[in-house]
Amino acid sequence: MKAANRDFTRELNLFNILNSIREAGSISRVEIAEKTGQSKASVTNITALLIERGLIYEDQVESSTSRGRRRIMLMLNPDAAYTVGIKIAAFRLSFAVVDFVGQVKSTLSIPFRVGERSAAMLAAVAEDGILHCLEDARLKLEDLSGCGLAIPGFVDSASGTCYWTPIQNGSSNIRDLLAQRLDMDVYLENDANSFTVASQWFGLGKGIRNFLVVTIEEGIGMGIVVDGKLYQGATGIAAEFGHMVIVPDGEPCRCGKLGCFEAYSADSGILQQARKLLKRRKNGPDQDMLTIEEVTRWAREGDRGLRKIFQQSGEFLARGVAGLIQIFNPERVIITGEGVRAGDLVFDPMHKLLGKYLNREQANSTQILIQEWNDHDWAQGAAGFVLSEIYKSPLNKIQRSG
Repeated sequence: MKAANRDFTRELNLFNILNSIREAGSISRVEIAEKTGQSKASVTNITALLIERGLIYEDQVESSTSRGRRRIMLMLNPDAAYTVGIKIAAFRLSFAVVDFVGQVKSTLSIPFRVGERSAAMLAAVAEDGILHCLEDARLKLEDLSGCGLAIPGFVDSASGTCYWTPIQNGSSNIRDLLAQRLDMDVYLENDANSFTVASQWFGLGKGIRNFLVVTIEEGIGMGIVVDGKLYQGATGIAAEFGHMVIVPDGEPCRCGKLGCFEAYSADSGILQQARKLLKRRKNGPDQDMLTIEEVTRWAREGDRGLRKIFQQSGEFLARGVAGLIQIFNPERVIITGEGVRAGDLVFDPMHKLLGKYLNREQANSTQILIQEWNDHDWAQGAAGFVLSEIYKSPLNKIQRSG
């Protein structure tokens, strides 16, 4: 076997063993061999190396058999590596530092109008935020094994290229600028994709081979997992669910097209329609100061016009989700993001129409979950995406300070 092929096989075996331990939480060498198909000798040699490098450790537990022998189980060492994730949104930067098993060590949120600042200033503020988070976690920059950037838009993570993002009116070179400042690997990914990977590893997608994530905030994003793998398309910019045209020549979208799904069901689209409605009313609120939180509150308090806007959003969401279920036949659809604050205003009409758009077999085969949102979920997702990259080559990518 050629050296290159041996190296590839070794890395693949390492990943499969680490991933088996991660998924199980605690697992024996015999169980790893059964799960991965590797020989017991291979598992013994690789786990010995991982223990030597401090990535995993042994723990003895009571046996369930009557003979009472203690079993030696393997677990991940949470302190083996640390990563930081940053979510870049239109008006805020969110940060999260996580350990090797994805547990959050510290978080931070900084108000920042991204579209009004240069990429160089954005990189500087991002670096300051990382250092603040590390100080809270009692870590140093040298302790980090990588940084993940989650950004909305068309992103090719393989090349680290952002072709277009709505928050900077075009492409962005933020990855390169931040990598230069930090002097470490910086991974750029679409925000919905990074959250999807984190869901697969730590969240509601764990153990699910086929699932979809739909995110609702300023825009609408999507992540696709097929047969356990994130689907990104030919050039890395698949799953742009929010930019499917559902109303020909309809409302303007941030991407420049008309009638996109995002223009009706995202926070930005709902707010745009609310402004039009309220502008026609006498003594209406200041349009420039109007927020989605205010619009949601007024709808909950009984404003019929605003409730109609949210109802329409849910009806469009039903069409979109039903279409996805018919195409992908997923085990689970996870709907999350800041936009879930709307609750029954959107999801009651959505659930009502899903039964109309799906036949019984399709509806019964898919579980739809509405996940409550945490401000730092995006950043944790970005950090989790970095972990998924580190697991592919842990001996080369884990940073050791000191």
